[in-house]
Amino acid sequence: MPNTRSEILALLFGVLLILLTFGDDHTGNTIGNLDTIFGLRFWPLMDIIYPLASILVFLYYGETKANGDLKINLKTTMLFLTYIVLLFLISVDDVLQVLGSSATLPRTYWIIIMWLYPIGSAIAFFAFGHENEIPENT
Repeated sequence: MPNTRSEILALLFGVLLILLTFGDDHTGNTIGNLDTIFGLRFWPLMDIIYPLASILVFLYYGETKANGDLKINLKTTMLFLTYIVLLFLISVDDVLQVLGSSATLPRTYWIIIMWLYPIGSAIAFFAFGHENEIPENT
């Protein structure tokens, strides 16, 4: 029987993937800026909330799959670290801005990361849940 809570968390993680991937306009005018959903005054706050929420949802999904007993081993740690690295790569422009740097990354970087982040993150997310899943007795 499917766990409704884990399905809702998977949907929420998907929404956060979209918001993080298309939240900023890195490649030009062809992609809308989703950071303005809550208004321009809140977009800097959203650049903090989206990544933190995605980390919490990632971990909570694993805990839900494990029925409250999150496994911490090499495989789950590597999956989580993979997600953290991907999250950093999609958010590096915000990190540079906080550090006061005016450096900009080339358009090619953003095109690659806008494919790599959602695909790699989804794989890490579901693999993390699978690794934590308690097998059902048959």
